[in-house]
Amino acid sequence: MLVCTPENLKDFSAVGFVFGRRLYKELNMPVGLIQSTWGGTHAESWTRMNVMENNPLYADVMAEFAQKDVNKTPATLWNGMIAPLRGYTLKGTIWYQGESNSIRYEKYQEVFMNLINSWRTEWNQPDMPFYFVQIAPHYKQPAGIREAQLKTWQSNLDNIGMVVVTDAADSTDIHPRNKVVPGERLAAWALVKQYGKEMICSGPLYKSMEIANGKVTLTFDYAAGGLRTSGDEPVKGFFIAGADARFYPATALITGSTLVLSSPQVVSPVAVRYGYGTFFRTNLYNKEGFPAVPFRTDTFAADTYYRLFADSEMRRFPEAWQLDHGKRLFFGYAQGVGCCAMLRLWKQTGEKRYFDYVEKWADSLINEKGQIHLYAKETYNLDYINSGKVLFDLYRETHKEKYRLAMDDLIDQLKKQPRTADGGFWHKKIYNRQMWLDGLYMASPFMAQYGVEFNQPQWIDEAVRQFRLCHLHTYDAKTGLYHHAWNEDKSERWADPVTGHSPNFWGRSIGWWFMALVDALDYIPQNHSGYADMVSWINGLAEALPKYQDKNGLWYQVIDQPDREGNFPEASVTAQCMYAYAKAVNKGYIDAKYRAVAEKAFKGISDKLLVRNVDGTLTLTRCCQVGGLGGKPYRDGSFEYYIGEKMRDNDAKATGHSLWDVWN
Repeated sequence: MLVCTPENLKDFSAVGFVFGRRLYKELNMPVGLIQSTWGGTHAESWTRMNVMENNPLYADVMAEFAQKDVNKTPATLWNGMIAPLRGYTLKGTIWYQGESNSIRYEKYQEVFMNLINSWRTEWNQPDMPFYFVQIAPHYKQPAGIREAQLKTWQSNLDNIGMVVVTDAADSTDIHPRNKVVPGERLAAWALVKQYGKEMICSGPLYKSMEIANGKVTLTFDYAAGGLRTSGDEPVKGFFIAGADARFYPATALITGSTLVLSSPQVVSPVAVRYGYGTFFRTNLYNKEGFPAVPFRTDTFAADTYYRLFADSEMRRFPEAWQLDHGKRLFFGYAQGVGCCAMLRLWKQTGEKRYFDYVEKWADSLINEKGQIHLYAKETYNLDYINSGKVLFDLYRETHKEKYRLAMDDLIDQLKKQPRTADGGFWHKKIYNRQMWLDGLYMASPFMAQYGVEFNQPQWIDEAVRQFRLCHLHTYDAKTGLYHHAWNEDKSERWADPVTGHSPNFWGRSIGWWFMALVDALDYIPQNHSGYADMVSWINGLAEALPKYQDKNGLWYQVIDQPDREGNFPEASVTAQCMYAYAKAVNKGYIDAKYRAVAEKAFKGISDKLLVRNVDGTLTLTRCCQVGGLGGKPYRDGSFEYYIGEKMRDNDAKATGHSLWDVWN
């Protein structure tokens, strides 16, 4: 046994020390503490094996961790660090764990309760005190782990209590540096429950809800003295939803110990959430200074990532022309990318608001004669064609003839599109004798679908022809990748004087090409002469790309040089390749083993590029704003050019493909 000194304290738990110090000061008696800790471990590591064996609840963790990490092996830390303590008499336990169980948060309440009960059995104390810290808000910690801890507290177990540390969180540090807050609050529970001190030991805990006249009134336990906010600021962190399960920020007014919520977006509220997310900022307290406990009143099924992202985009950009940070009403290709994703979500969910979002945009752009606002056909810009993809669904659903006329007008452009000597479309009139990978995504799936929808098979043939020519002129056999562009007469400064190739492999351009192939095949018959070739090109890319994917699942701006100084992981190429892999697997174009590549990319986006905002929206970071060749100022296609392009958040060239539910 050691007496606490500044020297030996350095190796002891800071939270445990603060806990013991507070008891010592309040009780004026010695306090003995036994530390048994190991970071980054699962609750199952601290549970006796006979609790877990032959119990299906533990089957996955028993299989997954048994051979990987001895300290994560079920029962290892029980055997080595808890069982030897059974000869000691314990007054109670304080517990600070849960992060490593967040990947299985739906099981954590039962796992945690089993652990508590088994320890109580081992010490022959059926009601041995067990006080624990709820996991702090953190960008990698889902709301479900905190909810499981809350449910444990609210279960039928006696002598347990939960400490909330929402006001001590750090979005980037899984372990908040402020150790005084959890230690003092754990001590408050012990002082009240074990030592009879008359004081408050918890923050406001949701008790009941009443709804009337579009407003929600909440009552709380542990709030008899009233509610307040830090610094008397407006209340933050509350969201309400109607029956559609779409949550919007709520205005919250304190009236003594109750709270009244409302939102102009929710006329008939049915549910409330507070601090329900990964990382969030909240500021509601009781008068004693304890923060309110995060909660939700609903039992809505977990929302999909794709719907959350779509709703985030619609909140950021209330009009579809604003997608991609648009400044004016325009038939832009990036808006087309985002709107195609919205239409896909409409089909998957049946929620017409996604369709209405797109149709409002198209309806405002296209007059009754089928003329598209600001469409400059004479520029022969293939980018214009991409937004035409949304018109098929709109025409089919609304029967508005103007949408058919607009599609015909886009086809008329392609009839007259300038071509290389062998028939390849120029990307734009100003890009003389140049084929770009981007152009295949913009135009070829549209042509193939137009051919099917209106029984004009010559447009299916034209789509395939463009793929053949682009593959012929841009494919690099050494890497299995494709050059961004090809210049027929080699007159551009960026063009290789022998091959006409642009000098680098730009990630997004390869993503455009990969998606173009898998999307166009939706409309190309299997007996078409080009079908097998397109499938083989998809397989070639599927085989080549994993060698350039980094350990986190991301692809880079210049895709074949991830280790070169200045290069960086980029959102749009990662989202595009994720989409193309997933769809190609679903369609049977490539082996099912490649599903893992898409899943790795999805995890990389979620873990490294996606930000979960305090207002409930999602932000996709590290998106390249634009990339091209030639023009003014001149873009030379060098490595330095590509890595020097501007970056921004929530660029539709990246978010549009992140909106797709790639597994459906």
